[in-house]
Amino acid sequence: MPYYLTSSMNLGWDQFFITVSISSDPTFQILITLLGFIILYLLNNKLEAICCVFNIGITGFTNLLLKNIVQRSRPTGIKLVEAHGYSFPSGHSSISTAIGIVLIYFIIKRIKNKKIAYLLSSIIATYLVLVGISRVHVGAHYPTDVLGGWFIAIVWSYISIAAYKLCKRIGVDKYLDKHFTIKFNNQKIN
Repeated sequence: MPYYLTSSMNLGWDQFFITVSISSDPTFQILITLLGFIILYLLNNKLEAICCVFNIGITGFTNLLLKNIVQRSRPTGIKLVEAHGYSFPSGHSSISTAIGIVLIYFIIKRIKNKKIAYLLSSIIATYLVLVGISRVHVGAHYPTDVLGGWFIAIVWSYISIAAYKLCKRIGVDKYLDKHFTIKFNNQKIN
């Protein structure tokens, strides 16, 4: 009887963490990245678009490389979602965090109303933590897998933002605007 009582009480949390875990699936991450790139590019933020794609791409590449080097098996036991491949580092956590950190940086940089900027950033940061927790809760990863994923994302995000700032300082954004603006019927689309 106690098992069924605890199991039914936990069902809500299980579903919540399954939903969070699924929302950070690589398919969604790729769609968010492509959508973000297109929006930033069309809004004349080409350098930001390149920064985002570079950060997510290099984080994903590092994640895959480490998975194949470390080759850590996934946790055994109850799994609430299907997970394939190696466990370390958590790809869901690393890519979501890479997207989130750069997004937070540009939100704080671009939105003039700092209360709104910090509120949006807090929501994103909370989501990133929930993604990590969800991957452990659903049985797909060990906590150290998530920590490793976060670490990779933080390092590459820092490097990507530093490279963005350097490119901005030397005028790469102006070069991109001049040479890579889409033209439709002799009208510029910045």
